[in-house]
Amino acid sequence: MKWPQQWTAQPPVLGLTRGYRHFRVLGEIGKAKARRLELEAVLERGFRLVVPLQALRDRSLWQPGWQSLSRPASMQIIPAIDLLDGHCVRLHQGDYGQVTRFNDDPVAQALDWQRQGAERLHLVDLDGAKTGQPVNDQAVKAITSALSIPVQLGGGVRSAERAEELLQCGLDRVILGTVAIEKPELVKELAGRHPGKVVVGIDAKDGLVATRGWVETSTVQATELAKSFEGTGVAAIISTDIATDGTLAGPNIEALRAMAEASSIPVIASGGIGTLEDILSLLSIAPLGVSGVIVGRALYDGTVDLAEALQAIGPARLQDAINPPSGSITV
Repeated sequence: MKWPQQWTAQPPVLGLTRGYRHFRVLGEIGKAKARRLELEAVLERGFRLVVPLQALRDRSLWQPGWQSLSRPASMQIIPAIDLLDGHCVRLHQGDYGQVTRFNDDPVAQALDWQRQGAERLHLVDLDGAKTGQPVNDQAVKAITSALSIPVQLGGGVRSAERAEELLQCGLDRVILGTVAIEKPELVKELAGRHPGKVVVGIDAKDGLVATRGWVETSTVQATELAKSFEGTGVAAIISTDIATDGTLAGPNIEALRAMAEASSIPVIASGGIGTLEDILSLLSIAPLGVSGVIVGRALYDGTVDLAEALQAIGPARLQDAINPPSGSITV
């Protein structure tokens, strides 16, 4: 008897499947009434289930074939370039003492990401974040002039004058971090003056907001700060988990879930992406408002291929079913 090779788990068994929806058949086990199918999670091949045939016949538990959303929640993959003294670098967990230099030509690197299909570029001015000084402005201007895709920048944007200056340099968005907690009214004023151009960067360690290049930690909960900008015109919130940033150890899904649920402002995930599976893991919270993910070190190290990742989260990607199953499975 030939069974469908793809199956979608329905809500009543999501606890059993650890939330994975989509499975492929590996093989059949047993005989007669003891027959079962061994299944493998599509988005996590290491997770397997053995399911009795009787359970697979129940459409309230399983649906033959993979179901996709007709309008999947959109998610951008945004390559990151961290600038330190004009060079492309990455820090390990925000530690300026643990620097890896990747490229001495940030313009060439930016053009490479654009050629590979990036729809947006994320810049971090590490010098600005730490000292507040615009050390990398020349590199920023060169990048925005060379690219046709939108570019956003964060790091050291602590005044209205500095934000205005950067927007005039051709940046599509400016990201305000430290000033968002120290001068929230300034952020709200800028967001009203420049709709869609102001992003709040919330960098957190153990749920608390860190400021000034992660050198200082506040007593403010990251989710509470996110809530405070509800309805102000802020374009997005970039949520960075310092504990995972630069580690390639995977994103902090629960922290991102809490941030997305805290307000209706779109959330961009940042920190910890090391593999394609890490990016796919974000799809479960995309419907909550996680609209993008910033990827840095994994792209430079080659553990994530940008073109492959863009395809994996595109319109044809696997998603949870939107319609409840009905009818019965006949075999």
